[in-house]
Amino acid sequence: MKIQAWNTACVVLVGALVAVAAKASTPSADAFLAAPVSAREVSLGQATVGSVNDATAFHRNPAGLGYVRSFDAAASYSRVFGSIATHQMVACALPVTELMTVGAGWVRMGVDDIPLYPSLSSYPTPYERESYARLGSTGSIGFSQNAFFLTLARMHRFNVDFGWQYLTLPVEMPVGVTLKYLTVTAGDTASGQGLGLDVGVQSRFSLARALDVPSAGMLTIGVTLVNAGRTKVTWDTATRREDIQSMAVRFGAAYEQPLARINSTVTVAAAKIGEGGAWGVEYSFARQIMLRVGDSGIGEGSFAGGAGFRWRNVDLDYALQRHPLGTSHRVSVQYHH
Repeated sequence: MKIQAWNTACVVLVGALVAVAAKASTPSADAFLAAPVSAREVSLGQATVGSVNDATAFHRNPAGLGYVRSFDAAASYSRVFGSIATHQMVACALPVTELMTVGAGWVRMGVDDIPLYPSLSSYPTPYERESYARLGSTGSIGFSQNAFFLTLARMHRFNVDFGWQYLTLPVEMPVGVTLKYLTVTAGDTASGQGLGLDVGVQSRFSLARALDVPSAGMLTIGVTLVNAGRTKVTWDTATRREDIQSMAVRFGAAYEQPLARINSTVTVAAAKIGEGGAWGVEYSFARQIMLRVGDSGIGEGSFAGGAGFRWRNVDLDYALQRHPLGTSHRVSVQYHH
């Protein structure tokens, strides 16, 4: 009875997230929260809502953490927009029970050494202004955005009985919740802090079993409610200005097709993020060499590609994305115990 109640609650949660999607507005979150955090996520066009299942799941869909069955850690680094800004990520996940996993993550995006120039309004003549401007900058400041994440995910497994078809379909349905703490710092002049909450769910089942096609693979569907109840960042200025991050819903799906004859797997992923649609394709040979390509569908420069290599328990990944502001390169490393 207790297991049945949990399963019913999961189904209700999925329905609630879908219902909220119709009413949630497009998020106004800062760019660093929307930017991908790993090379795999970049090269798959950010279409990982339904496919993420490792320590980086805290970012795109916290439910994916439910698939982590041993210690998992990841880190990535990128210089974006032609090296104007840097973007870093560190994350780890650890199962605490047979069905429950906890994880933590940190994401930072910053622009360092922004030159400061004095105001020229106090110099009345063009000659004075030009002379003072030639002295150059008087110093520099940095602008940084940080987010700290704490995630809890629980796996639910149950059978869906299609009695009229004499079919029982095993389903895996992890549910995850992420608490995030945001900080924004603009040199020594101002800073802001805020708390937010993301909720996610995934549902994974075998199409081979559902369609009675032995060669078919696994299908995963994911939904994430971002900034549940809205996220508020409050600045330490005289007016105590507040930036409100609106709720948004991400939808995603991923289909994994095994190619047994050549010891390979092809994963096709798609997602709805904001107003745009994203897609990605990954080819994996012997789960050791990965080739990826994708498009986030977000403005110019949304097309990306990359590759990965697994050596023992370590994944090394690289992604490249062109953008009008400059090409971005991202390198990630991940350890699976």
